[in-house]
Amino acid sequence: MAAAYGLLPHSAMASAPMDEADPEGTKIAIKLTVRHTTEEELLFLKQIGLRWLHADFGDEASYDFIKATQDRFAQYGLKIDCALMEMYRSQRIQLGQPGRDEDIEKFNTFLTDCGRLGIRTSHIDFHPGNTYTTNMITTPRGYTAREFSVTDFREKVEKQMFDRDYSAQDIWANYGYFLDAVLPVAEKAGIKLAHHPDDPPITPMNGVAKVFINYAGYKHADDVVSKGSKSWGLCLCLGTWLEGGDTMGKDAASMIREFGRRGKLFTIHFRNVSSPLPRFHETFQDDGYQDMYLLMKALREVRSDASLIPDHYPGIVSDHNLRIDNAYMVSAMRQMLRRAYEEVG
Repeated sequence: MAAAYGLLPHSAMASAPMDEADPEGTKIAIKLTVRHTTEEELLFLKQIGLRWLHADFGDEASYDFIKATQDRFAQYGLKIDCALMEMYRSQRIQLGQPGRDEDIEKFNTFLTDCGRLGIRTSHIDFHPGNTYTTNMITTPRGYTAREFSVTDFREKVEKQMFDRDYSAQDIWANYGYFLDAVLPVAEKAGIKLAHHPDDPPITPMNGVAKVFINYAGYKHADDVVSKGSKSWGLCLCLGTWLEGGDTMGKDAASMIREFGRRGKLFTIHFRNVSSPLPRFHETFQDDGYQDMYLLMKALREVRSDASLIPDHYPGIVSDHNLRIDNAYMVSAMRQMLRRAYEEVG
């Protein structure tokens, strides 16, 4: 694997000053769906040296269930760095509909419970009416991947998804209402909210404006909407940022340096794509247009304590349970991270 990525020889990597269990260090993780995870899968993750998880609890999870899950994972040396609960994606919340306060309260209860259990982060995004994929393709290397084409989307896929169009002003108002309700709870619970960009970064989509499609959107959310709260920050999806290319306002490394230095980089989706829009397909880290090591190195330059997951798995033959994918990508990320520790500390 090291040879495939042009990384350090074994003798150099063996002395790398990196402890993957260190909560203050840059962490390698994967995302899993809690209710579908078997003991065999947890044992596999232990065997490949994983220490951290992003745990998706679905639409709801009681304190007792989160605690039982945490204890179960601990038996395999695995800790939850980021907990997800899908209630923040409620249309009532994101479209500003009646009943949103009830849904926000459920999400706040989840944040409070996670904080009580010492879980560091939770995940949010705000892109109702999204379309992620216009086609599934076989890449030149022979694996299956998701493709997005702006032309195909506009001409073949796009539709009016809701009862009316939603402007950028509508989305910002709904997002502000949401943050005003959840940030005080997150701050009290000691949990950080990691916000994922709109993927793909184009606007509008299906009658809904997208506001997290570039640096300006994140800057506005940080300075104005979140009012500079230390509990609000980034889930920086590198794949999304690479999809946008020159339209993003800052490149991925610059985003890492700016938000990482300010302690606002909470989680990373560590993936690559074939090219910027108007058409791209998703790739393994070593098969896209970005040299991913440069981004890993930038993370260490700002001493990031973010947790990194592979995300959006390419389709490998005979890999229905994603073990080949996980072994391949976690190993690649580990070698890049060890090299970054060697070079910058």
